[in-house]
Amino acid sequence: MIESLEGTLIEQGDSYILLQIGPVSLRINFLKKQGKLTPGEIVKVFTHLIAREDQLALFGFLKKGELEAFRELLKVNGVGPRLAQNIVAQTLPGELREAVERNNPTPLLKVPGVGKKTALKILLALQEKTLTPSLPGKEWQEALEALINLGFDRGEALEKLNKVDLKKEKLSPAEIIKEALKS
Repeated sequence: MIESLEGTLIEQGDSYILLQIGPVSLRINFLKKQGKLTPGEIVKVFTHLIAREDQLALFGFLKKGELEAFRELLKVNGVGPRLAQNIVAQTLPGELREAVERNNPTPLLKVPGVGKKTALKILLALQEKTLTPSLPGKEWQEALEALINLGFDRGEALEKLNKVDLKKEKLSPAEIIKEALKS
């Protein structure tokens, strides 16, 4: 795996950059929305290599966090590298993480190629991977664990809990579970 590259920028197009590293020039998938670069400047790009039967493709990012978000998005069924890169380029830093924590598809819906169904699929998949979901309190965490013990996978359990009204008076874990199972 090629983790990062540093070299002289030769050219930047709408969807790529050419990076000169010694006698070799590499074409890296890089959207102009990710940052406007100046030819001749030394650039460090964090990369992800995708090897297919007929091609090798490098996807580049200026920040390590963007690369990590890209890799998480690639794990979502139905999200390919171009869509994942477009999502990273079109969302503000931290906006994707906040969307996952709040189960809010709005930031994803502004990305071309992402409809409501895809946005919800991405949120659900990324919530399943989140080790510490943002639930309001200990009771909610206990309810999540109980739903998982009842046979729901983590994503289904979180989806059910998200449908429970947070504005209700303080609920016990048993009451939260009852409300979640009603939905």
